[in-house]
Amino acid sequence: MIDVVLASILTIVSIYLLVKGADYLVRGAVDTARLLRVSPILVGLTIVAFGTGVPEFVVSIIAAIQQRGDIAIGNIIGSNITNIGLIIAAVAAIKKLRVRSKTLIYEFPFLLVSTFLFLLLAHDFYIYGENTTSFQYVDGIVLLVTFSFFLWYIYKSIKQEQKLVRKEFTEALQHKNPIWKNALLIIGGIIVLYLGGELFMKYATELAAIFSLSDSFIGLTIAAIGTSLPELFTSIIAIRQNHPDLAVGNIVGSNIFNILFTVGIISLIRPLVIKPSLIVVDGVVMLFFTLLFLVFSTRDKTIQRGEGLVLGLCYLLYLVYLFWRM
Repeated sequence: MIDVVLASILTIVSIYLLVKGADYLVRGAVDTARLLRVSPILVGLTIVAFGTGVPEFVVSIIAAIQQRGDIAIGNIIGSNITNIGLIIAAVAAIKKLRVRSKTLIYEFPFLLVSTFLFLLLAHDFYIYGENTTSFQYVDGIVLLVTFSFFLWYIYKSIKQEQKLVRKEFTEALQHKNPIWKNALLIIGGIIVLYLGGELFMKYATELAAIFSLSDSFIGLTIAAIGTSLPELFTSIIAIRQNHPDLAVGNIVGSNIFNILFTVGIISLIRPLVIKPSLIVVDGVVMLFFTLLFLVFSTRDKTIQRGEGLVLGLCYLLYLVYLFWRM
């Protein structure tokens, strides 16, 4: 009983750390965007997305080293579903999300391609001629090469935007902090997010183990929701500070980072054999949420509260299904 109470208290403490880390990260990232004369969405796709993706990366790396592939891959699938079904729904409930047309043209295709690539590479039949589902060395190399193209595109976008004069960088929106302070805010925010994510995973997973939950269920729910908390708090804070582009960029960048970088790295550590249901069921659900997100975003370049509600209801139904099949 004492262990349960202690784990519950430390889980709450971890959530507080995630809130503070997200606040530091957003403040530093937005001011850096003004300093560099680039749009907040590009910062969201890089610094913020990679920073908030640290918990997923850490959890999946640890799980891969311990040969618990269902947690490692389930965490990635569940996090990407949670990022869209829970976080986009939550921030859309606060304020409708504006999606820039440039994002629709260039960034979303990376998200869609990475999702299809994830599902394709997971089936060993297409490369190895085997009727199994796993991620091996070749899969990791393909994902990391694709990730390098994504980074190259981001670099080119930043260089291009630095040459443009934009209304969003008027004198009223000039950066307020020196670069060293922004660096401290960003690095400090990432560190606090990392500590909060680690603390949450340690004790939330301990609570789940008390109830004898499977690795795949822990990965898709406890680990996924826990490691997605930085994205949730970062996006909510960004939208409340009137930076919707940062919120959208955070989710798109995080989902791309989760698949291309995290899965790419853990595939190089050791081959991971996973349950077929993680791909043919949960992986397809991830694709469904990605496509739904894309459809809602392209209709009028905004995600309305009603569309956020649809995403939230779909996510709730998915959670009910997970508990039913447990």
